[in-house]
Amino acid sequence: MDLMVGDTRTLSARALGNEFILQELAQLRDELIQQVFDHPFLVQCRAASMPIDRLKSFLVQQGKYSRYFTRYICQLMSHLEGDEDILAVFENLFEELGFGEVAEPTHSAIYREMLCSFDLNLEAHATLPSTQHLIDTMMNFCKQPNGIYGLSALCQGAEAIVPHLYSDIVTGFSGQGVAAERLRFFTLHIECDDGHADTLLAILSRLVIEKPTRFEIVRHAAVMMIKARLEFLDKL
Repeated sequence: MDLMVGDTRTLSARALGNEFILQELAQLRDELIQQVFDHPFLVQCRAASMPIDRLKSFLVQQGKYSRYFTRYICQLMSHLEGDEDILAVFENLFEELGFGEVAEPTHSAIYREMLCSFDLNLEAHATLPSTQHLIDTMMNFCKQPNGIYGLSALCQGAEAIVPHLYSDIVTGFSGQGVAAERLRFFTLHIECDDGHADTLLAILSRLVIEKPTRFEIVRHAAVMMIKARLEFLDKL
């Protein structure tokens, strides 16, 4: 009987510890989303007063960052240990390549189509140093032998903010009279990236619960990614 009581207390304490870790991860995510939300570029987008030229600059520089997305995911998958985790992340890549529940063009093709509608070509514009820093920061985290670095960068530092970031960008374009139909890449990711973030967060949560000291890695990678993202927005 005593053994059963002791086991119950241990399980209860463990459950409380797990709940605390999940709360910490959620709080970190919310804090980072808020930092991006408060950036002057997005504030101006929500006010529908962002000049179209700066919005086009976002399209170009974001396109330069986004075209490496499949490579970020592939690098991350090569450093994940569990087959189930690899398959879960691969589902994100599968959608990125246009092989979701409904067959459609690749996301990179959708982005190119969007750029063409604004007479924009990535190769005709220089990659800003802040954009290159954002690319390098993500790639470096995804290349780390310990997969939790890449998971943290992609989840808390990127996928979690995408629906909020892109919603504001769509609002900014709407304020300049641009129809949402021309921004299909953004509207598509507003709808699907919450699911992508949830997939990555589930893996991340389990890894941190297994070893709570990993939370500091999560915080470091996520904070560095958001810092790079804010610098990216600063320079547009």
